[in-house]
Amino acid sequence: MCEEEPGCVLEDGAPRIFLNTRGTNDDEVSQELAEFLHYVEHTTDEAAEHAGSERIRRIHGRVRKVRNSEEVGVKYMQAWEEKYYEKEEARKKGLQEGLQEGLQNGARNKLKDLVRKKLERGKTVEEIADALEETEEVIQELIQELK
Repeated sequence: MCEEEPGCVLEDGAPRIFLNTRGTNDDEVSQELAEFLHYVEHTTDEAAEHAGSERIRRIHGRVRKVRNSEEVGVKYMQAWEEKYYEKEEARKKGLQEGLQEGLQNGARNKLKDLVRKKLERGKTVEEIADALEETEEVIQELIQELK
């Protein structure tokens, strides 16, 4: 659970550290971490210059290269677009599968309902199978589900 938020119970046993870029308790963490969180919140040349950490300056140098590189920007956009279309395709496939499953379940439930009604009227498995144009095995299976 989160020590600061007792109502936030995660119950998966994984240790986590939540970092807040807008935190106000800089004295409770290392100076470098506080500077890094400030840099993440304000990723500017000024924020990098004011940081006492050489790591933050190196990170900022890489960030600037990425920002200034048209090739990297294009690759980033292509990767983003690819992920977007993959997600969209997966969503559509999931919806289609869900719809198909729903239709199949609906048809099966309807068939089960018809079998129940015919059993109540004293019909045999053979008569029900013949009337519903199904195999006796399918009818037996539906009868088992009804029990």
